[in-house]
Amino acid sequence: MKKKPNANQVFNGTFGRVFINGEKFANIKSFEAKLTFTFEEVNIAEDTGTHQKYMGYAGEGTMTFHKVDSSIMQMLLTDLKAGRFPEIVVVGMIDDPAGIGAERVQMNEVTFDETTILKFEEKTIGEEEVPFKFADFEMLDMAAQNERKDEEGNKRIPDRKSTGKKSK
Repeated sequence: MKKKPNANQVFNGTFGRVFINGEKFANIKSFEAKLTFTFEEVNIAEDTGTHQKYMGYAGEGTMTFHKVDSSIMQMLLTDLKAGRFPEIVVVGMIDDPAGIGAERVQMNEVTFDETTILKFEEKTIGEEEVPFKFADFEMLDMAAQNERKDEEGNKRIPDRKSTGKKSK
């Protein structure tokens, strides 16, 4: 049975970070990455139930940024004009200092579904929403396995300067 969590251990999104190709995007407002599973129905003789056979997954997500510059377009422009899409790796992480550990995931073979080249509205804070897909992912850190303790079992202080690169 899992121990009842302390309310302070619930992740606070304020401590989330996003790195695209190793560069920290400090203007991140929200981030979501998820997997959708694909199944085929399987009918088995003498069984009235419909069974499911796992066939794979599709990764997708959305990043929303406070619009402060043209970073996304700068990343894409040269390759798009040349008829290709750049290689993109996205690392999303949350490391709430009150939590039991960090969660960090790397998404590989990322493609952006769209990007806004210009948008504004009077008296409105500018945002840029970037939906994306990914073919592969790697869980770099998981909170349940990353309790904040050092080698002697003492509570450790998290590294607040993580670059999004994989731990050794």
